[in-house]
Amino acid sequence: MSLFRYGGLRIEIPKGYEYVYYSTFIVGEYDFLKFKKEDTVLDAGAFIGDFTVKIARKVKEVVAVEPLPWAFKILKRNVEVNELKNVTLVNKALYDEDGIKIRISDEGVGSKVSNEGIEVTTTTIESLGKFSVVKMDIEGTEGRLIKGNWLNSVREIAMELHGNENVISIPAMLRGKGFNVRFMKWSDVVKNSVKNISLHPLDFLKAEMKTWIMSNAIKGFLTRNKGYTIPSLTKEEFKILYGRRYS
Repeated sequence: MSLFRYGGLRIEIPKGYEYVYYSTFIVGEYDFLKFKKEDTVLDAGAFIGDFTVKIARKVKEVVAVEPLPWAFKILKRNVEVNELKNVTLVNKALYDEDGIKIRISDEGVGSKVSNEGIEVTTTTIESLGKFSVVKMDIEGTEGRLIKGNWLNSVREIAMELHGNENVISIPAMLRGKGFNVRFMKWSDVVKNSVKNISLHPLDFLKAEMKTWIMSNAIKGFLTRNKGYTIPSLTKEEFKILYGRRYS
């Protein structure tokens, strides 16, 4: 376990997942989302709490949902270490049925519904309340959830989409519900990285001294070696989508 910092925030990250710090705090995968102090936010697929920790002090409440028991423990610890009092933690799997048992593979951030793996209890978004902002990273299950009525209260949404069908159908569905939709682009990566590094350069340099992840990402980009980078920037099986309701 390694401790990373960003602007007074602290985040404990297990070995092998150090890139999570970069994805959330440096590359800013969800920086498109703009928060208001009165917002209630759903962190669907919270994992170890990187997104929750980053935005909790900007909003009224965060509901962080994470099914993996070991990741949930780290999520809880990260919330406590940062003394966040407005976070509700839910150790269940988001699904389109409430209170049933399903199995998910234990693959860290890549865990998904499977015929094998650990057994978890499900919950629906509707049963958790109404949300004005949603961040969703649930490894393909987003296709089952997007049809729910919970979207009616959502002003902004960011989703990691998995599978060609979801990449095509979900943007169309969001547009039909009044959202302006776009995908994360390389220009966003560059802009976000420059901004986030300049805000807290010492924290970034300390992270680089531990991991060299950004240095290797730049090297990989220049040499076209996709092994040297942050997963969300190279893996073709998923894309990050942003949606904002037309004002």
